Amino acid sequence: MDLIQLKIKKDNSLAKYIKIIRGFDSSLSVGAIKQKIEADDFVTGFDLEYYDVLEDINGIDRKQSFRDMTEELCKAGAQISIYQNGDLITLEALDNRLETIHEVSEQTQYDIDREAGWNKE
Repeated sequence: MDLIQLKIKKDNSLAKYIKIIRGFDSSLSVGAIKQKIEADDFVTGFDLEYYDVLEDINGIDRKQSFRDMTEELCKAGAQISIYQNGDLITLEALDNRLETIHEVSEQTQYDIDREAGWNKE
């Protein structure tokens, strides 16, 4: 398990942040998000190793959605803290990790296609 979690510093723009977070994870209630922000708790997160075939088929990339959400929160003025497996990391470290995962995935798919004879190189 490779867990990425997010904390948001409490300020006067909670309503904006809640709307953005619910766009990423609509299963979280408004009250739960507000309570977690006020308690300086992890508001949302996801497992970098998580895979859902239906999301893949439908073109949903949870990793990119999380990254987009963090960017949107920052643009809205949120002071965020990102944690990987409980350790504070930078946005740059998250980006590097996401890029590495993407590159490995592409290479794996290339190798599968090549071994199946679908790649003509």
